[in-house]
Amino acid sequence: MQKDAQKEHPAGAAFLLDEKDRAILRLLQANAKMTVREIATNVHLSTTPVHERIKRMEEAGVILQYATLVNHARIKKGLMAM
Repeated sequence: MQKDAQKEHPAGAAFLLDEKDRAILRLLQANAKMTVREIATNVHLSTTPVHERIKRMEEAGVILQYATLVNHARIKKGLMAM
């Protein structure tokens, strides 16, 4: 599937985002655990187009990954750098 996305959107090619795509990205950046239903409510779309937009952005490499930020102070782990 990754190779198909690369054929459609070669590296370096611009991926056009409309305002709904940008709104979805803002919501996911603020809280990647939001459900598709919650996102759909916030961007005033139904769940199916929101899910399709998210999948399209994942396949095109716009969304690279979902990450978890850990509060190291809460787990008694400091920062160590070399």
